[in-house]
Parts: sequence; C-alpha cells; structure tokens
Amino acid sequence: MPGRIILLRHGQTYSNISRFLDTRPPGAELTERGRDQATDVGRELAQLVGEREVEFKCSVALRAQQTAMLAARAFEQERGMPEFSQRVDVITGVHEIFAGDWEMDGSEDAHRSHMVAMRGWCDGEPDAGMEGGETLDDVLARYQPVLEGIAEQLADDHDVILVSHGAAIRVMTKHATGVDADFAYTGYLPNCRFMVMEPRGKNFGQWTLTRWADTEL
Repeated sequence: MPGRIILLRHGQTYSNISRFLDTRPPGAELTERGRDQATDVGRELAQLVGEREVEFKCSVALRAQQTAMLAARAFEQERGMPEFSQRVDVITGVHEIFAGDWEMDGSEDAHRSHMVAMRGWCDGEPDAGMEGGETLDDVLARYQPVLEGIAEQLADDHDVILVSHGAAIRVMTKHATGVDADFAYTGYLPNCRFMVMEPRGKNFGQWTLTRWADTEL
C-alpha cells in the first residue's frame, strides 16, 4: 500500500471553548476533553495503520505537542509497543494560519473575517487572509515544502502522522490534492479528526485524498 500522510487536528483547547482565534504559538493547552480525544485517536490510528511503520510529527504549538504525545502513548499501548518507543518530532512551518489583527478575538466579526479568508484560501486567491494576518501565499510558502519533504521520504507501508491545526490542514489538503473548493470550505474538521493523503510519487497538487475527517473518499 502507498505511503500516507495523515494530517491530524489537535484536541480541544480552552481557546476552542471560548471561541478565541488562537493562532500564534505556543497557544492554549488541551482541556481534559482534549486530552481524552488525543488518547482515543491514538488508539484509532493504531487500528488504522495496522503493522505499518509510523512516524509522529507535530507543530510547535503547545496543543499540537500535547496531542501528539498523548496519541503516541495510546498508539504504543494499542500496538503492544514499549512505552516511549514511538518518537514525536516537533517541526516548524506547520502551525496555524495567523489571524493577524483578530488574534485571540472571539467576536462575531472575527469569525466572519475568518470565514471570508477561508473562502479565499480554498478558492486559491494568493492574497486572501484576515486583516494583518497571513495570506495563502504565506502559508503555502512555509507549509508546502514540509509536506513535500515528507512525501519524498515516504516508502510503501510507511505513514507519517502530523499533528497540526484545523484551518491549515483544510487549506493544505485542498491544495495538495485538488479537492473541490466548496467541499474544502464547508468540510469542517473537528478536534482530533484527520485527513489521509497518498502522494504516490506525484507532485504537490496531484496527491490522492482518501479520507476527509470521517468521510471516506
């Protein structure tokens, strides 16, 4: 089976509960529910990948690191592996899309600005972004090379689980696979749900999407 990149959204945070646009690392930590979500998805991923070789990676944000560590420990237990045998690598370039002037704002205006920006990101508008925040070009410039580097190292029966962030995952999955923009825009990614992509040796933009959140494709 081809190697896969699994983009996993972090667990619930205290900023999620308050609906704050928390995009600048280190960011908020996981709630108790978020910790449970991370543990549960670790077991789920162990079942998904079976005996395939797996690497765990995560963004620099606190919530991503906590999710990755908890998921990796649960993954080990589910597969009967020694504790701490599944390494987690923290990598740069895969953090959330910066909300700019709306950072840590939970107002309706902030969320409206985010929705408008998301529409532009999904439609491929290079300059789309929130006021004072990152544009699509900014995000692709830092995130795409990371994914391409992972893809270059993928072998058959080898998966990389990368813990990242909701908006960034949706945008990067859309542009990596060419999935329909309307589907990407409306396809919300809940906490600790994930995308599965198969590069199959093809260029970024031509990868195969096999799962979006809980939808098998």
